Amino acid sequence: MKKRILFIGTGGTIASEMSDEGLLPGVGASALLGYVPDVAELCEAESVQLFDLDSTNIGPAEWLEMARAVRESYARFDGFVISHGTDTMAYTAAALSFMLAGERKPVILTGSQLPLDHPLTDARLNLLRAFAAAQAGVPGVYVCFGDRLISGVRCVKTHTT
Repeated sequence: MKKRILFIGTGGTIASEMSDEGLLPGVGASALLGYVPDVAELCEAESVQLFDLDSTNIGPAEWLEMARAVRESYARFDGFVISHGTDTMAYTAAALSFMLAGERKPVILTGSQLPLDHPLTDARLNLLRAFAAAQAGVPGVYVCFGDRLISGVRCVKTHTT
């Protein structure tokens, strides 16, 4: 039986589209899942959109909302994937690590350097790897980026490229 994973959308480059003002979040969680059909082979995924924010606008109030979304759905799902912008992903991962301390299910944050519709995007692979990590069942909060799974309390953004 496939594990059930809840995909929580928050915005960021991974969910952005080009506008006259530059990149703006606007691609919802269910649409993001549509770009990665291989997720269906790994698990049963459902999605919820919490907000559409650039991650520079994510802070304590949003961390509380993310933790609440995980806790309210905890009994129904085996793991959680959260899409997030890269600028503050490490802060969110650290905060959620402490807010969800003691929980025994995986919470995996991921994002991308380029938007989903860019020809060289890392979004699809990052999403697929995040879902693979969530279905593997390793408890705790992690960031999945590139080919790495990083503890939420050990993650640091070191550069923008």
